[in-house]
Amino acid sequence: MATPIAPTPELTGKAAKEFLKELAECRKASSEEKARIKANAQWVGERMDFDF
Repeated sequence: MATPIAPTPELTGKAAKEFLKELAECRKASSEEKARIKANAQWVGERMDFDF
């Protein structure tokens, strides 16, 4: 039987401020990054072969 997962504690104080600061600094991926990621995912997908 699996062990229950404890609820995630709330962020308060300094940790909450740092989290919000990092969240505000996030940027969206550029179209070049998206194309590169898609091409790499396709490359990996072509090489995956599972026999079940």
